[in-house]
Amino acid sequence: MGKIPARQAAVIKSGLCRRAMALAMILCAGACCKAEKSAASPGRMAMGTNLDGLAYWSSAMPTLDLMKSAGVWLPQAPGVYDTGEAVRLDGDGWPLAFGPSGDHRYRWLVVNVLHDNPAALPGARYAILYDGGAPLTVLDVDGARVLLRGAGRIDAMAGGKGNLYLRLDPGAAGEDRVRNIRVVREEELPLYRAGQTFSPEFVARIAPFRVLRFMDWMRTNAVFAPDGAGRPQSEEVIDHAPLLDWADRPVPTAMHWGDGGRGMPVEAMVQLANRTGAQPWFNMPINASDDYIRGFATYVRAHLRPDLKLHVELSNEVWNAIFPQSRYARAQARIAFGPDGEGQEWYGMRAAQVGIVWKQVFGQSLLHTDEPGRVAMVLGAQFDWRGPETLALETRHWRDGDGHPLRAADYVDEYAITGYYDGTMNTDAAVPTVKDWWKDADGGYGRALDALRTRIATFNTPLYRYHGAQARAYGLRLVTYESGFGESTPPSQHDNPAYTDFLTKLQRRPEITALETSNYRAFAEAGGSLFMNFGIIGASSKWGSWSALESVHQTSSPRYAALMAWLGAQPIAADAIRAGSQKSAAPRPDSVATAAAGR
Repeated sequence: MGKIPARQAAVIKSGLCRRAMALAMILCAGACCKAEKSAASPGRMAMGTNLDGLAYWSSAMPTLDLMKSAGVWLPQAPGVYDTGEAVRLDGDGWPLAFGPSGDHRYRWLVVNVLHDNPAALPGARYAILYDGGAPLTVLDVDGARVLLRGAGRIDAMAGGKGNLYLRLDPGAAGEDRVRNIRVVREEELPLYRAGQTFSPEFVARIAPFRVLRFMDWMRTNAVFAPDGAGRPQSEEVIDHAPLLDWADRPVPTAMHWGDGGRGMPVEAMVQLANRTGAQPWFNMPINASDDYIRGFATYVRAHLRPDLKLHVELSNEVWNAIFPQSRYARAQARIAFGPDGEGQEWYGMRAAQVGIVWKQVFGQSLLHTDEPGRVAMVLGAQFDWRGPETLALETRHWRDGDGHPLRAADYVDEYAITGYYDGTMNTDAAVPTVKDWWKDADGGYGRALDALRTRIATFNTPLYRYHGAQARAYGLRLVTYESGFGESTPPSQHDNPAYTDFLTKLQRRPEITALETSNYRAFAEAGGSLFMNFGIIGASSKWGSWSALESVHQTSSPRYAALMAWLGAQPIAADAIRAGSQKSAAPRPDSVATAAAGR
């Protein structure tokens, strides 16, 4: 039951192949970039955040109903933790009736509601609500136990470490089978019954942000089939994954909204945006059909607060070969443009088409303008490789129905990059140098902080300027889609807790507040209009310290303080952001009407 790290592949994100070249910078870091200004200079740059993915180990614990982030059903037998068999489930993920049978080995099912979660409260009391019969109980692990049983309800207490596991035994079939299980902390049950979805404590931590990006909540880094099973497509069928229609979307009644499911339903995300007043940032599935896009946009138009603008992105990091959406895009490019088709060009074309559908639903100009409408279409670019973004922006092989050339850059509004900073301490090549720092009187933190400062000044800042110039050349707003502290334990040190502990404590240092701010300022000075922090609440591990807070119960940290200070110094609303003055060439008028034609 080990954790499945949401960002285990993200060490590649900042250009791992270039790390060796940058390692030499560490050696002279002590002499570089000593001066920092701690006062925020927000200008007109807004601040938003991504939301960490849902899982039973997630220390964000955002939903009142903890079944939404529970694990998958584990088929068990006497002496066997997991028989490895497929469990028969209905469309919402609830087990169909089962009994002692020769066609399966398992004799009961177990689900982890809370396991190894640093934010889970020891001995907390929960109301477990359910429909159907009652072969449901709480596993007696670490002192967890049932306190009271009633019709459709079990009152239970979690274990001494906050863990809570449910066991489902063979029971009745049909309408009497157990389903629609909800697990809510006893003191929060009135809020849940009043129709609230999200924990007030979680909402308090994210409420100050101007924009909320739902990439991980939407399980964007997976390609799903329209079968409702909640299982990502296997690698061998990614190339030809079928399109998803609106009927295939995640729904509120699903057991899982995180791992094990298809992602959070739009109803819940819109509810959170309406409650916080933050602009939502939605990530459309890479294999979403126009029907899916139109249905999603129509729901948002009808239910999102009319004073809120929004951001729309096709998938996430389609340039990044570690993700299945990249493989899917390459396959689609070969279909659309021939055997030499580039995945990034197909991505640019499809992103523009997705934006056109959204803008049609919202009744706004299909072209980007200096006076943006409610919908801002985002085009993502790789941060530290200069040049490939032009494939997606120019789409030189894209034609409308009459054969006229179309350019994706004319139909998108925001040019998005990352804003991670690191000192290349996350590479195996850096390990001897970092360990040598530990001999210093301060344990090596001074030189580590200098390395971070150096990278912001000599690596991030020039790239921010490059991408700022690219965005201006196309008349687009420069934004980040993810940003923050980018160190993680090098692969060779994954079994060395001392290395992970060093990096974890590094991002807790008080100097990080000013360092974070210097990264914000560098992006703002390059023309950045919106800076999106990556993780907001998540525990640190060898896979990285991606989140500004390590638990929902934590009220501040050096990184969170920097975010709050920038937001506090910012008197404007995010929707006041405007594009730069440089315009891009407008497409032919007769091309606009047919730009959305076909895939």
